Amino acid sequence: MNPTARWTAGLAAAAVLATVGAAAGYASLLLAAVVPLLYLAYGVLSTADADVALRAHREIEPATAPPGQEVAVTLTVENAGPDPLPDVRVADAVPEALGVIDGSPRGGTALEPGETLRAEYSVVAKRGDHEFGEPRARVRSFGAGAAADRSVAASGEGRLHCRLDASAPPIEQEGDRFAGGMPTDSPGQGLEFHSTRPYRRDDPASRIDWRHYAKREALTTVNYRERRASSVVLVVDARPISRVVAGPARPTAVELAAYAATHALEDLLGAGHEVGVAVVGADGPDAAGLHWLAPGSGRDRRARARDLLATATEATADGSAVDPDAQASRIATLAPPRAQLVLFSPLLDDWPVETVEAWGVRDYSRVVLSPDVLTHNTVTGQFETVRRHTRLANCQAAGARAVDWSRATPLYAVLDAAFAAEARGALTGGSP
Repeated sequence: MNPTARWTAGLAAAAVLATVGAAAGYASLLLAAVVPLLYLAYGVLSTADADVALRAHREIEPATAPPGQEVAVTLTVENAGPDPLPDVRVADAVPEALGVIDGSPRGGTALEPGETLRAEYSVVAKRGDHEFGEPRARVRSFGAGAAADRSVAASGEGRLHCRLDASAPPIEQEGDRFAGGMPTDSPGQGLEFHSTRPYRRDDPASRIDWRHYAKREALTTVNYRERRASSVVLVVDARPISRVVAGPARPTAVELAAYAATHALEDLLGAGHEVGVAVVGADGPDAAGLHWLAPGSGRDRRARARDLLATATEATADGSAVDPDAQASRIATLAPPRAQLVLFSPLLDDWPVETVEAWGVRDYSRVVLSPDVLTHNTVTGQFETVRRHTRLANCQAAGARAVDWSRATPLYAVLDAAFAAEARGALTGGSP
């Protein structure tokens, strides 16, 4: 009840008691009419101090997160003064770009000296740096007849960093997921047994098959399956149709695709492969409007690739100025022979399937990693889900390794499925 309504009710009660008491001649009712008047007088005369000692502290966990990661925020407000506060209400200043998906950034209670109140809530990280403002506090007087509003400077964390290369859960896992080069069908030096051949005078002793020598008294040399670095091109589908979200405050499919591509980039470069990047659907500097970075390695290449992937999430054009078919053909022209082309796309239309088929004609090894951003609790969403699964199957039928990234599956498992099986037969050739 606001103060105006409270005063109106109090005056009405006093008037009724006084009228009935005067008409009936009951002095007790006249005396009772004084009670609400005293209550009103107390509320009017009491004041709320805007300078009360409030201390605020904010925790953000994790403070650096990838797109789509749920981030827990805890705001703690303490009565640091010597006097009790009968009614304290606080509201955290959540950045406009972040949506609250659980809990509430608001809280209120009475605070004795030294007591605290907590507002706990969760937001979904969206790419960029998001600055939290100063929390607002409203302090009411004992009679609730007055209230004072003020900002409270918050210690602790005040910014959420959302980056494509963030190694926050659920992505961070122990171990190198793509250690070493990609195995081939070529015999040579390595760890995995491939075959044996007649001994040559310059063969090292470590490769001699001594068991065979003990049985047959003939020298043979062991060949191992060679591991060679490969060229991989990470292609992000940033067309307007892919800039959709699974729900309010959730990242777009393009953001998820760029995030997955960034982690694949880090792992593949760390394993010694040459990695390139292409962004389809954005108006880039290439002749076909393509954003393109040729496969390579090194620290500079990693930084340039990250920047290029970031452009995919920042694209806002309607796509009318670019031709995705021409861009896909351009990728096939620019990519090295026998490179792996990895397409990150939500598969919301038939263009990715047609593109994968066209790349297959040019004898490229292909991988499709598809983030699922469709809703499954509506008739339309279920229908689109069936169509998307059909496209995944068509990509698989075209010879590509198609991997469905559902929202319940951690990215590290998806990357393992996308690259591990494809790598086993990706490169062939060479001489023993």
